[in-house]
Formats: sequence, structure tokens, C-alpha cells
Amino acid sequence: MMYLASILVASVYFAGLAAAAPSPGAACAVLFEGRVAQTTTAADFDTNTSVYSNLYDLGQNQTWAEVLKFPIVAPSLFDLPVASKPFEVTINDYSIFVPGGSPPEAGFRRSELLPAIDLSQNGNSSTVQGTTTFHWSVRTDPTRPLNYSHEYHPLWHEYADYSSSQFTITAGTPFSTAKDPNITTAKSLRVAGLQSNTPETTFFQTPFTDDVWHNFALTMGWVDDTITVYYSEGYTPLAQVAGPAYNNNTGGGAFHVGVLKEPTGPPNIDVVHEGYQENGINEGLIFGGVFIENSDDGCVTLGL
Repeated sequence: MMYLASILVASVYFAGLAAAAPSPGAACAVLFEGRVAQTTTAADFDTNTSVYSNLYDLGQNQTWAEVLKFPIVAPSLFDLPVASKPFEVTINDYSIFVPGGSPPEAGFRRSELLPAIDLSQNGNSSTVQGTTTFHWSVRTDPTRPLNYSHEYHPLWHEYADYSSSQFTITAGTPFSTAKDPNITTAKSLRVAGLQSNTPETTFFQTPFTDDVWHNFALTMGWVDDTITVYYSEGYTPLAQVAGPAYNNNTGGGAFHVGVLKEPTGPPNIDVVHEGYQENGINEGLIFGGVFIENSDDGCVTLGL
């Protein structure tokens, strides 16, 4: 009933806003369209025609047909203009990624979608040129709750050589307090800058409240090394909440959307391959409105 009620509220709300929506000519140019059509199935993500990579990153011998779900929830803010649907990325005990030629990442449980364009151009696609803005919305799933005693990475942008990330969205209890000394609330969403810094710079944090969409946009200046953060809840237009601020944006790379769950354990362990993960994991996060736009001329989509 809660899901159906939220869909009704969204329908009524946006019926009143339809006249105020910008014309197509006013829209920012989209570089990567990651919103999911209503007719798309989870099995479609296992084909090489998907806009997301059909190979990375998920557990060994897992398929996207097993990992992805389409929960019945109200569409996110930026799903509505294109009539796309939310999707859920899940993890379980078998979500252990095995990189080519390397041992299993037994410390992590992870499933993430990566734009195929990022991988096809060796981390130098148009999404990391000039100035670009990354959009997404995220919400919890009450039937697949996270364990906030662990640190999670729902989204991040990883260097092409995998050595760091330009930004990371984190949730849960930080594995290393030295990396994240300013985090006091585990059930929160944080926007952190360059991952290889100790401590990381936390540009913004907000409570990860249930049953509501949390909308984000990050404008990345790939030439001038800046980051600007926008945020809103529900169907409120995005507002600037941080930046523009300095952030080392070198390294190119790829955008990750999903769930990476770090282990718990002593701070000196090899976090990728060691540490504790409980049995019986059944967790997920719901995403919507994923796209990347060109902001070279300052264009950032803030609302309908």
C-alpha cells in the first residue's frame, strides 16, 4: 500500500507541474543515458547491446538477470520526463567479484553497473572530458535493508588504472576512521572526494532516510579540478549544497552504480580480500534517474 500511495502522490504532484517543464530545446546534452525503459528486463543487461557493461562488476558466475530487480516504487525525479523505471541492485553471499588474473575479492560483496561507453574507450570517454554532471537518485529497500555496521559505496567514479576514485558516495560505518573522521551517523549518505587522500574530503552528508528518493548531481570539472554537489529529496528540484571546490579529477575512468559492501575487521587487514561478512546477505539499493550530461556551458539539470 505504501508503494501504491507514493505512486499516486507523484502522479498528482507532477500533473500540476507539467506546464512548467522546460522545453526540449532547453535541456542539457546527455552524454550517457542510463535510465531504464519500461520494457527492459533484467536479462537485457546480460547482452552486449545494453548501455551498461554486461560483464562488470558482479559475483563470479552471477548474471544481471539474478542481481537486478524492478521494485514497484514511485519513479524518481528524473525518471518522470522520459517515463523510465527504477531498478534495484542487490548483493548476497555469492556477490564476490573475481578480476581477471587476480584472486577473488573475498573481503567485498559487490554488484555494480558500469556505463559501457566508459569501458569501450579505455576510461577516456566524453563523460570525463571538459565539464560533466552525473545524475542519480537512490532510496532504500525495506525488504533488503543494509547493515549499517559496514561501510557501503553505492556510487563512485574510479580511475582508469583502478588506483583511486575521484569521488565516492558512502554510507554506513566507515571502515577506517582515519579516512572518514567527520562521520558521526552511520545511516547517512556522504559525498567524498579523492579516495586516495587521508582523510578524504567530505563535501556533503545527509541522513539516509527511508521511503524517499535522495537525488544527487555532481558536476565535475575535469580540466579545472573542481567538484560541485547538488541534492534534494523526493520531487523537490536540486539545490547546490557544496562547491565548486577543489578536487583532483585526473585519471579518467568509469562510473559505478550499485552496492559495494566492505567487511568489518582490524584496520590493518587487506580490506579487498580479508575481513568479516555475515552469512545470509540479502541487501539492495534502488536507483533511478541515472544519466550524465555535458556541462561545458554551465548547463545543469535541476528539475523538471
